[in-house]
Amino acid sequence: MEEVLKISAVLIAVCLLTTVVGQGSRVMGLLIVCAAGLVCLFCALERGAAVLEHLREIAAAAGIESQLAGPVLQVLGIALCGRLTSELCRDMGSRWAAGSIEIFSVIAACICLLPLLEQVLRLVGSL
Repeated sequence: MEEVLKISAVLIAVCLLTTVVGQGSRVMGLLIVCAAGLVCLFCALERGAAVLEHLREIAAAAGIESQLAGPVLQVLGIALCGRLTSELCRDMGSRWAAGSIEIFSVIAACICLLPLLEQVLRLVGSL
């Protein structure tokens, strides 16, 4: 919770700075926002690695095979990357690119889940 508050405060300050700087140079404002976004992304990835390790421990303790948990984690990664990319495209003024990324993310997620769906159908068929 404390980290979220710190990152939120920094990002609010960056937005205010970007508003002031962006009036003079739109490119400089965009660079400031991108730099702040990258810092925030690296903090999130650091925390995400810890969450991923914890999820693996839970799956191992529950006896869930990595073949079953893998597609779910892949879909989570696709969803996060797709969302971040589409929002960045919208901020850059390219709504069509944002929509394309969202559609591609959904298709890629469906493709990743096909092996899991196949295993579920085999399980149901064997009952």
